[in-house]
This record gives sequence, C-alpha cells and structure tokens, in this order.
Amino acid sequence: MKKLTAAVLIIVILIAGAVAYYLMLQKTLAPGEIPAYVTGEMREVYEWAKTAEGKVLLEQVPCYCGCSYEVHKHARHCFWRDDGVFDNHAISCSTCFNTGKKAMEMHEEGKNICEIRKEIDDFYKDVKDLATETPMPEGCIV
Repeated sequence: MKKLTAAVLIIVILIAGAVAYYLMLQKTLAPGEIPAYVTGEMREVYEWAKTAEGKVLLEQVPCYCGCSYEVHKHARHCFWRDDGVFDNHAISCSTCFNTGKKAMEMHEEGKNICEIRKEIDDFYKDVKDLATETPMPEGCIV
C-alpha cells in the first residue's frame, strides 16, 4: 500500500510540475508571439490564424478533435486564446492543425466562408458529435 501511495504521489508531483512549466511558458509569451520552436508550415498557419481574416474565418469553423477542453468554441481557439496569446493545442493535434491549414488554403483560393465551412463540415461528418457548438456563418445554407 505504501508503494502505491508513493507512486501516486510521484505521479501527482510530475503532473503538477508539467502544468507549472506549461503555465510558465504561456505567461512568458506576449500576445501575438509565436514560440521559436514553431517553424515551417506550422508557423505559417499560426501566423495566418492571427491575422484579421484568419481570426474571423476560424471563429466560424468548429473544432472537430473532441477536445472541448477549457473554453474552445471554434477552430481559432486551437491556435490563439481570446487574449491573443499563443495556444499550443494545434501543434500536437493533427485534426486542429489540418482544419486551420485547409481553411487557410481555401481562403487563399478565393473560397468564401460558406464554401470553407461546408467542405470542412463534410470532411468531418463522421465525427460531427465531437465538434464545438460553433454557429453556422450568417447566410450559409445548412
């Protein structure tokens, strides 16, 4: 029993340390700042997601990964918090990263929000129950 209690205590300490480290990293970033370890295509999508166009568009697209943790209400929250501070969720979640990348590419192709939302919704239709409750953009037909 003592070994089990000690093991649980060690796990709790490790988790607390990881959470404290994560919070420390988050607090050292200024709004809009992307950590240096985010590079290449990942950085490109994060940069786009913080632009006015990217922000507005991603706020109209659900997150389909099923995380629904904290305050995620749409795909932008996978990249940026409401206070403009970096969120690392899309780095480790391929669903979130791919949603942002697809939205960015379609936007660059000249697609409107209704076309983007429809294609992303159709792609994730098999996991629609995991989606955030993101309202349909105004003027889009369901």
